Amino acid sequence: MLRTSSQHRPVRAAANLLLAVLMMFGVSAAITPSAQAAAQAECWTPTANGEGRGYTYWDDGWGYNLKSGPYKDGCWDVGWVPQEALIYFQCWKKNSFGHTWWYIRVAGTSTYGWTSEDNFWGDSVDENGDGQIIYYEC
Repeated sequence: MLRTSSQHRPVRAAANLLLAVLMMFGVSAAITPSAQAAAQAECWTPTANGEGRGYTYWDDGWGYNLKSGPYKDGCWDVGWVPQEALIYFQCWKKNSFGHTWWYIRVAGTSTYGWTSEDNFWGDSVDENGDGQIIYYEC
């Protein structure tokens, strides 16, 4: 025997009511990120184009990984910068641990990424010639 759509209405109404109740109590848990997810959420690509440049330190190794955000852990590698390379500053950010990171471009390339302030020394240069040196916060 075939059921008519009117026979399904009580089941659908009960299911919809149960779903509504679950959503009322489950929404806050569903949208609250975990601590691990919160660190990953701070990995992003800024759009600022700042002034200044610097050189990466000699590190007795190959160079430095560039990250997708201002964290050593939790953000993925997006590029690499050799030691003693010229870099251009785009903008800076203090992460949740209080460490300063810079979003940079490696000179002569289209390679961008985040590196810790501990990996380079800076040179204050008025890149656009307007008489001001402005370091933008990301």
